[in-house]
Amino acid sequence: MPGDVRLLWVLRDVLGVTGPKYGCGINVCKACTSHVNGKAVSPCSVPVSELRPGDEVTTIEGLAGDDGLHPMQQAWIDHDVSQCGYCQPGQIMAAVDLVRRVAAEGRAITDDDLDGIRNICRCGTYPPHPAGDQSRRRAHVSARQTSRTPPRQTPATSGTPGR
Repeated sequence: MPGDVRLLWVLRDVLGVTGPKYGCGINVCKACTSHVNGKAVSPCSVPVSELRPGDEVTTIEGLAGDDGLHPMQQAWIDHDVSQCGYCQPGQIMAAVDLVRRVAAEGRAITDDDLDGIRNICRCGTYPPHPAGDQSRRRAHVSARQTSRTPPRQTPATSGTPGR
């Protein structure tokens, strides 16, 4: 595979992993957000040549464990966050990354942290400013709830994209 092929195309077109969505192709909308080695990335902007043997790629499909949904996925359901659903995998993956980073810093999640998630909503249900928007407030509640849940280890993917 040519080194300039983006990870998103390998995930979607080669491996058939459809959770990361194509939205912009230029690392702006974040609909494709996935994790590489536990950190949020936009696969549309990651050439496969930047991946190394042993890198762990996790998409929304690999977030749940053998014992069920990841706490963030469950919180998203419990708080009825989802609207059209197109951008939801990227939003969940970004929120999981945020909660992990804040926990590693040993502090509570703040509104500024939550407002720093810059995923763009295609259907317009999640405007950039949370004031007055019920769905975005529910997403914030989900992230806060999950930040109080003991961290759960996601299964290793052994360098296999998508799981």
